[in-house]
Amino acid sequence: MLNLLAIEPGQLVRLRDGSTAEVVENIGDGIWLKARLADGEEDLVFCEDVAAVEDAPQS
Repeated sequence: MLNLLAIEPGQLVRLRDGSTAEVVENIGDGIWLKARLADGEEDLVFCEDVAAVEDAPQS
């Protein structure tokens, strides 16, 4: 089980649909994350839609 409270802005999350999103803000309720999706749009991501936390890409 993932602890959404430990996820920080800038981290990448893998969603259950296979896509990746960058966390913009952790709402802090353990349920929602505000994330930037692949299309560049920001949206709220529900805890059950998060499959894993990904390693950030190396620059």
